Parts: sequence; C-alpha cells; structure tokens
Amino acid sequence: MIKKYCFLLFIYLLPVYAIAQSDQHYTMFMYNKLMYNPAYAGSRDLTSLNAIYRDQWTGIDGAPKTINISVDAPVGSYMKPFRKVALGLSMTNEKTGVENNTGIRAYYAYRIKFDKSVLSFGLSGGINLYSAAYSDLNLSHQNDPNFTYNLKNEMLPNFGSGVYWSGDNFYCGASVPNLLQNDFDKHEVKVSNSIAQQIRGYYLGGGYVFKANETIKLEPQVLMRYAVNEDHQLPFSCDFNISAIAYERLMIGITYRTDKSVEGIVHVQATKKINIGYAYDYVMSGLNGYSGGTHELVIGYDLVKDNSKFLTPRFIKKF
Repeated sequence: MIKKYCFLLFIYLLPVYAIAQSDQHYTMFMYNKLMYNPAYAGSRDLTSLNAIYRDQWTGIDGAPKTINISVDAPVGSYMKPFRKVALGLSMTNEKTGVENNTGIRAYYAYRIKFDKSVLSFGLSGGINLYSAAYSDLNLSHQNDPNFTYNLKNEMLPNFGSGVYWSGDNFYCGASVPNLLQNDFDKHEVKVSNSIAQQIRGYYLGGGYVFKANETIKLEPQVLMRYAVNEDHQLPFSCDFNISAIAYERLMIGITYRTDKSVEGIVHVQATKKINIGYAYDYVMSGLNGYSGGTHELVIGYDLVKDNSKFLTPRFIKKF
C-alpha cells in the first residue's frame, strides 16, 4: 500500500517538475499556504477563514497593494475522525501602478491518512480579471501600440496543482499554483508582446518543530520559488524563517529572503477562535532609502465545533 501511494505521489509531481508563475509574495507564508498550494486545503481539520493585507514598498508610488480573503474546510461531519475531501475558496485583489488584478480561485484536496501523517493531493481552478489603465501613464513614446488601448476586466483562466504532507511536528509540500501562461496582449489590435506574460512558478517548502523546553518550541521553515519559461527566467527566491512559539499562543519569527530583505513576524492566538499577525519587511537592496518597507497584516477566524480537536505545533494551538 505504501509503495502504491509513493508511486502515485511520483506521478502526481511530474507536472510540478516538468513545468513552472510569478505570484504574489507573502511574508507570513506559513499562515497562507492555500494561496500557493491547493493541497493545503483542510489540513487543519476545521473551517478556517483568513484575510491578509500587504502594503509593499511603502513610499513608492504605484507599489503593489494586495488583499486576500480565503476559507477552507474538510467536507462532512466534524464528528468523523477523519475527512478525506476538503474544499476551499479565495479572492485576491492586487493593485500595482495602473494595473488592477482580481483573482477568484476554488480548491479541492483529497487526503490520505497514515498512522502519524496525512498526504494530500490538491487541485485549483479559477479566473483572473485583469485591468490596466494605460491612458494614465506618462509615456516617452506616445504612439507605442502596446499602450494604445486600456484593458478592462480581461478574463484569464488558470489552474494549479500541488501535494502536501504533514504530521504532528512537520510539513512539506510542492506545487504549481498557475499552470497556464496567459499573456496580456491586446489581440484586438494584433499587438505581440512576449514580455507581458505570466510565468509559471515552482514552489517547494517545509518546516519542522523542535521542542526547546516545556513552554518554548522552535520551528525553522523554508519556502523556495522558481519561475521560468522558454523566453524568461525570474530570479530564484527563497525565504528562510526561524520562529519561536511560546505557550502555544505567541509566535515571534525572523525571515531572510534571498532577494535582499529581512522580515520580522509577530503572531498571536488572541482567543480560542481568533488569531492575528503582523510582519514588517526591511529592504536591503537598492530600494532602501526610497521605500519605507513592507507591512503585512493577517487575521484568522477558526470555526471550532469540537473542543477535543487541537492543532499541531505547526500552528499555535487553541486554548
């Protein structure tokens, strides 16, 4: 049986390694895994609602501002000891300069339970509504055909896949959030622009919890991103995080991102159902001096029906 599932895992991962998109970056990726891995849906064994707001590179006109709202949950009665199927839904809006991109995505995960871990296979599908007000730009070449017409809610469909394996004190996963490489060419005027194109991205990440003492746990985590197609290759990006969890209620962490930034994170389980977190990114690249850094806020609400259930050390436990 184990060999059967290992073979299934290998086959399922083939598209992950055979193809690769640049997506929004979140500092608190550990509280937002659904956005880049559909197999994460239902992994907390309860209904979970989350909202994230990210204000990137404050002080720079047109810098990205992102808001995301998501919900995911296993399907079936919470009285069951294990539920194999999980579903999720998310909506994301990102504004960058004259661009406005709104995405709606649905998630499906099929979960397989082992003695001390759960292996999940996930799929996602949805659309992006892309708008660009090119007429608001101050162009040096006023007759550039690439900016002649504005775009209004251009529909871009996409699909994703992933795998997620987790136990009481670890998790790891691999995914491709967007399999299609949509382009933003204005086909009605027959303009060809290979640069204005989405690029698939590989995601690979994991974490492990170590018990320091009776009240403190340490969790190193990593998230790697790589995006490439036949024409373009984006820089490899990796987040290295180390977090300390105190009394299962307070998490303080620090992250180094290889694109030259350092992030600090504070996350609190405020009540049994509500958690809140804040992160700040300090830029060490050439943007330093122009940007006031990046601010990120996350708020979560857990619909708890069975008080006997508890979260694994990957998350702050309910109390």
